[in-house]
Amino acid sequence: MDLATIDLLIVLGMIVVVTAIGVRGYRVSGSITGYFLAGRGLGPWVLAFSIMATYFSAASFLAGGTTYLYNLGFGAWLTAWHIIGVVLMWTLVAERLFRYSSKTNIVSVPDFIEHRYQSKGAKMISASVILLLFTLYLTSVYKGGAVILATVLNVKFEVALLLLALPVIIYVCVGGLKAAALNNLVLGALMLLAALLTFSAIMFAVGGPISGLEKLQSMNVMDKIPGSLWLRLDGMGPQPAMVAGMVPSLIMSITFSISVAQVALPTLLMQFYAAKDARVISRGRIIGSIAVAAYAILVFSLGAFCHLILDPQISSGEVAALMKDTDWVIPKVINVLIPSGLRGLVLAAPVAASMSTLAVTLLVLSGAVVRDIIQPIKPGLEEKKLLLLAKLSPILFAAISLGLTLYQTDIIVEIVGAAFGTIFVCFLGPVTIGLYWKGATKHGAIASMISGLVVGLLWYKFLYKVTWIYPVIPALAVSLPLFFVVSMLTPKPSNEVLELLGAN
Repeated sequence: MDLATIDLLIVLGMIVVVTAIGVRGYRVSGSITGYFLAGRGLGPWVLAFSIMATYFSAASFLAGGTTYLYNLGFGAWLTAWHIIGVVLMWTLVAERLFRYSSKTNIVSVPDFIEHRYQSKGAKMISASVILLLFTLYLTSVYKGGAVILATVLNVKFEVALLLLALPVIIYVCVGGLKAAALNNLVLGALMLLAALLTFSAIMFAVGGPISGLEKLQSMNVMDKIPGSLWLRLDGMGPQPAMVAGMVPSLIMSITFSISVAQVALPTLLMQFYAAKDARVISRGRIIGSIAVAAYAILVFSLGAFCHLILDPQISSGEVAALMKDTDWVIPKVINVLIPSGLRGLVLAAPVAASMSTLAVTLLVLSGAVVRDIIQPIKPGLEEKKLLLLAKLSPILFAAISLGLTLYQTDIIVEIVGAAFGTIFVCFLGPVTIGLYWKGATKHGAIASMISGLVVGLLWYKFLYKVTWIYPVIPALAVSLPLFFVVSMLTPKPSNEVLELLGAN
């Protein structure tokens, strides 16, 4: 058996293993709470790694190549903001949200919004935001994982998409969050191992980080761009942003938007409901923060050093092409540096990252349509029928996202680019701040969600590449003031809700 075949078997083996592990979740998926919240029985390691693996999709691994174009300030700030974001999420949101959910028996983030603001309308709007943006966001997750899978297995992109999607659909439909969380523990550990192997291989190839920085500073990329530009925050970046002098603001707005989003993403927050008890949150806080920080430190700055490895072996035209599409930088370096046999283990990581993100996102979408839209419209529907709908819904959303991935139009591409950050904007005020501020009202929450959605999408489509400010920043600048101002001008929720907040 040759080593390339071993690479293929490792990736296929990983797919088989996660499907088998996922079926174990069937034992607790016989009720709505069991299906969506794993029977509220997750321990600290499973919860921490599940949240980490959900957050980091294939894009996070491929994002290591971003500093092939951007200066190293991008990698440094992306790492710093990730550490700040994960600490804020576990410190400010996790326990408070867990205690609220355990006293109210809410199952989803729209459930929280309905109970917190005593508004079915706010719940419907939040569920609609989730359905729109997460369905579109899934297309980027599919694409990232399928590109890697198609490369490793040497199959067509369409075949790779099915190989990526089918195992996830099977174990999500059968086992719900329990299946996803158990798999995410395994997949998260695989991601960390692959990150460590990739970091070690690149640092060894360049003689260590200090030597690598010295070599980068003295080289000329494509014989014309000084390598020293990669060592300055106001240095290398997209050419239009450099000409406009907007590279630092672009870097800061992108890295902030991507990283601090952790404090308000429904795919992450929902999993805190599933903790076994408050001690799980306390222990998970340490485990989860360390896991995210370690992954970010190992991955996010590698691209700049790849100039030292790849550029001597390829033409200037190929370097320019890679700087336009940096997703291929890390896979190409892995092919150069890491031998077959071990390469399959490393390249399985972005596939694993995609699978873990897909699984929980499909669950959130299923909850939004079944628990937050169908059940309020038909409150008398028995639980067995709701559960059946919940288990069939992921198939529908997976199919829609697969279709969008295969037949993307320009407008879909634009919306997908803005979806992740816009989700954060829509829920930061109503959920994260709403956990603390008793003055928040349903009108403020609705105004914040709608304005965040509209401004985020329109800014990305029409103004992002004019201003070079990431859409999350202007969307926050509109939605948060509206959240506070409208809340202060409208009637407060009932004393019962306010007392519950104070008791957290």
